[in-house]
Amino acid sequence: MKKIALVTGGTSGIGKAICTYLHEKGVTVYGTGRNVSNNTTSQEGYHLVQCDITKDISVKETIDFVLHKEGRIDVLVNNAGIGMAGAIEDSEIGEILNVFNTNVAGTLRTCKSVLPIMRDQKSGLIINISSVGGLMGLPYRGIYSSSKSSVELISEAMSMEVMKFGIKVVLIEPGDFKTSINENRKVSHKTKESVYKSEFERIHRLINEEVNKGQDPQKIGKLVYKIMNTKNPRVRYNTGDFSSKLALVLKRILPTRLFERLIMNHYKIKRS
Repeated sequence: MKKIALVTGGTSGIGKAICTYLHEKGVTVYGTGRNVSNNTTSQEGYHLVQCDITKDISVKETIDFVLHKEGRIDVLVNNAGIGMAGAIEDSEIGEILNVFNTNVAGTLRTCKSVLPIMRDQKSGLIINISSVGGLMGLPYRGIYSSSKSSVELISEAMSMEVMKFGIKVVLIEPGDFKTSINENRKVSHKTKESVYKSEFERIHRLINEEVNKGQDPQKIGKLVYKIMNTKNPRVRYNTGDFSSKLALVLKRILPTRLFERLIMNHYKIKRS
């Protein structure tokens, strides 16, 4: 029986790479996007479904649409999300809520909608796309990092709650990948007049350069397919490069202030 997979944010970047790879492997794939029409297909051949994960009704309609078409949903990949850069002080509450409504509440909306379906099926796989940034507080990416950190802990808790129903919850923690996130990342509008302006702009350029030198998103597509075909997948799959994996090891073993100093040295942030 063909697996049915629903991938949010499936029209670009990592989401598109996941949809394309799964489709090539014979999975029936529905990729969501805010500006697509139902009953259409991508150039790569997978199904497209209109969905705005910030709205309850849109998520419900999407899940109902796929369920009506296929009768089941075997895999949910929560990939849709937005980036945000800026100093914590410059980030306005409305901007912060927008990030959390997408990255955190959006993930919760889709999970809450598919869990009853998977419970009735007595099987299912939920893969939440987090970030290496969700495992450490990064300067000028604190809001984004904290949203992904929330996804980490929600996924941990949910995994233990739904395991008895035959449902598995898995986290993928990408590092830097070549995607359009640089063009789509939100930047606090207060940055232009900010006391952090010069330092932020320098670090923001560095962040963009690291993304442009990142890995091929197809790697995540291959990993999702591997997880789908693993009987007992791990809770976490970290796909960062060597330096980011080393940073996580150091974060675990070093005193917090010493690790903080290493991060600040990497970004050339002045200390008092």
